[in-house]
Amino acid sequence: MPVQKYQSQFGVTLIELLVAMTILAISLSIMLPSFGALIGNNKLVGQSDEIRTALVYARSEAIRLNQAVVFCHSNNNMTCTVPGANGWEGWIVQTATVALAAPAVPALRAGFFPPAPMKVTSDINLTAAGHIIRFTPQGLARMPASNTPLSAQIRFCVAQAQTKPNIRDLQFDSGGRIVLRSSDASGVCA
Repeated sequence: MPVQKYQSQFGVTLIELLVAMTILAISLSIMLPSFGALIGNNKLVGQSDEIRTALVYARSEAIRLNQAVVFCHSNNNMTCTVPGANGWEGWIVQTATVALAAPAVPALRAGFFPPAPMKVTSDINLTAAGHIIRFTPQGLARMPASNTPLSAQIRFCVAQAQTKPNIRDLQFDSGGRIVLRSSDASGVCA
């Protein structure tokens, strides 16, 4: 009778597989909350930086074109509109003569905000200005229909408790200076 040799087999046993899956499950349960915070923080920083860039662009276009340019809320990427109860839906940058009338040309630049949990709102000064910032050919921020200086704030908020800080305020003054400040409201957006 011939002698059979045992060949070594490669692979994992059921117990080894169960131990690996248990370690993976424990690791994921520890990391998932921090991923939610990371995603919320990235949305907050990304949207506030996009608006800061749009404001700088609007100001520089006003100077370059030597005419008034507006940055305003828009829900259709064509005209300046008043935001609904849920806050800003989008924005446009457009020459003042086009944006404040019924435009027939596309905006110079436009964008939309992602839906919940992001909420974007204006302070009382920007609300009084109809959510419109008009930059003069000298690069100064003014009310849309007058030469009154405009200093206001746009608030970005992520309604997630794990995102800390969950608020970024973009403040600008009439001279064009822009400052971003972060704060935390424990996931509450007022």
